[in-house]
Amino acid sequence: MKILITGGAGFIGSHLVEKLITEKNEILIIDNLMTGKKENLSFEGNYELFIDDLGSEKSLNKVTEFNPDICFHLAAQASVVVSLSNPALDFDHNILQPILLLKTLLKTDCKKFVFSSSGGTIFGEPVNVPTSEEDFAGEPQSPYGVAKKRLNELIQIITKDTNMSYSILNFSNVFGPRQDPHGEAGVISIFSNKFLSNEQPIIYGDGNQTRDYVYVLDVVEAMILSSRTEENLFLNIGTGNETSVNQLVQIMKDKFNSEIEPIYQDAREGELLRSVLDNSKALATIGWKPVYDLNIGMEKVVDWLKT
Repeated sequence: MKILITGGAGFIGSHLVEKLITEKNEILIIDNLMTGKKENLSFEGNYELFIDDLGSEKSLNKVTEFNPDICFHLAAQASVVVSLSNPALDFDHNILQPILLLKTLLKTDCKKFVFSSSGGTIFGEPVNVPTSEEDFAGEPQSPYGVAKKRLNELIQIITKDTNMSYSILNFSNVFGPRQDPHGEAGVISIFSNKFLSNEQPIIYGDGNQTRDYVYVLDVVEAMILSSRTEENLFLNIGTGNETSVNQLVQIMKDKFNSEIEPIYQDAREGELLRSVLDNSKALATIGWKPVYDLNIGMEKVVDWLKT
């Protein structure tokens, strides 16, 4: 099968590439390496890495020439902070370029478009927790979240009455090996790296904000399962378990047998107080449920950081 993976050199994308390579597929990766890294693809297999912006003329011509059966779209400007400081950049990478990709794919034999949306931002500050696919509390709190939500809607409009179906997957907070421990997101990698270095982790806000941490290989499995149906899907991909940042730090202190205390700083603009997803629809629709719990996943992150 011919598979296009945008953002395939990134944290989640590289795990997806590695999984699909074992199934002997022909894979084209498009990544501008803005946050992706070549070293994330340090494994052998039948794939080509094409380095450019997703919406460039060269990339779109490459997509047409490749003529994929399935597209997994993970490429994005993924920083809430950047979206607030530069909403035009966010709009370009998270709406305009994906639209160009969609229009190009409709001219190919592509039958499935799998989009990695964000369950942590598109629902706004939730009324119901865990939050279901129908629980929209209002508009998202950042340009990043607005772009993800708008693209969800545009995917449904653009693919209507075409031969290409979609799977829109709303990820909770994905974590695992290859997540940048020096970036803005990925608190488990960031905090683990701090404890390994005997440094104080920084908590923005009072630490009572909660998240739903889902392991990257569980997310990859959800993406693959969702690509195997011709049905249009809109699904939450999370664990349904709510963990506060303060709880996360305490778990890590116990794991590292550390007395290091966090530093508290002002809360960051655009961040939600609570975010945890109801995944019951994913179980009923594609038979997906998470396998890795927080402790097992955290151990794998620590092992990766040590090497």
